[in-house]
Amino acid sequence: MKRVGKTVEHKDKISVIVPVYHVEAYLKRCLDSILSQSYRNIEVILVNDGGTEEETAICLEYAAKDDRIIYVCQENQGLSAARNKGLSLATGDYLQFVDSDDWIFPEALEVLLRTASDIGADMVIFDVQYEWEGHSYLEKLSIKPGVYSPESILEQLAIPSIPPYAWNKFCLRSLYDGVLFPVGEKWEDVPTVIYPVSRAKRIAVLDKPLYHYYQRDDAITKQGMQDGSIHKWRFLQYAKRYDFLKTNYPEIAPAARTSLVRAGMSYYAYCLHERDRRQERQRVLSFIQSSEMGEGLSNTKVRLIRFGFCLLPDLTARIFRLKHKRKG
Repeated sequence: MKRVGKTVEHKDKISVIVPVYHVEAYLKRCLDSILSQSYRNIEVILVNDGGTEEETAICLEYAAKDDRIIYVCQENQGLSAARNKGLSLATGDYLQFVDSDDWIFPEALEVLLRTASDIGADMVIFDVQYEWEGHSYLEKLSIKPGVYSPESILEQLAIPSIPPYAWNKFCLRSLYDGVLFPVGEKWEDVPTVIYPVSRAKRIAVLDKPLYHYYQRDDAITKQGMQDGSIHKWRFLQYAKRYDFLKTNYPEIAPAARTSLVRAGMSYYAYCLHERDRRQERQRVLSFIQSSEMGEGLSNTKVRLIRFGFCLLPDLTARIFRLKHKRKG
């Protein structure tokens, strides 16, 4: 992106991938926020993943009035498949994901591209504004704004002090070459974003909110909290991330191992009173108690709680679950 006087020459193209599924109440807000961006050289890849008739009508309406939209419709396969379809169609220099119940700030893409261009960064990570009906909350990143190596960001993801979302990481499209989100899984961002992060040479952290993350009552994450699947998927995806980091970045493995053990504890504690999950629970406990999971844990508190899981697992799990319920 070049500046000419006070104007901006919109040279680089940004691909914005928007999966659509059961969001008819929020879709127009999302699309309006993207199409009205101050930065105009964009393509909006709208992937209708088996949406409703109303959603289809909205998609067709917007595609007809703005030729920057690339619209594709497919049978419902889930968020990962929709994102993968979008990746296969993207032709931009840069990439931004936007979930269709969320929306972005008016100058978000311009700010992100300017930051990447001025600093020479392959990726820009930014703050997020959480939105509920009637109120909002600014989620500040736990690290200072600046330029970081991929190793530093991978460690922050592993701790985790940087959330693993794909949509708060604006990046070169080429960083996603050959990368696919796992289809049919939840918490799919966790093992996926580490690949583009690991490929980046310079990563900018921006102390500025640019994305509105809407908290729906029927969202996948809330459903996962209710049926307990969130504990399982978080554990499984943390395990994938740990395996990658252990092999490729062994110096970061202790941080990733600590988060994985903590996720395993949550999973075991949830399964404690579920009779049909006894075998599942035992496998998780054996994993927590394994010698590998006790090596070099980076958090003293997690180390002590793991010791309790090794000696008196059920009692420790009850206390662990009770304390986390109080925090919630």
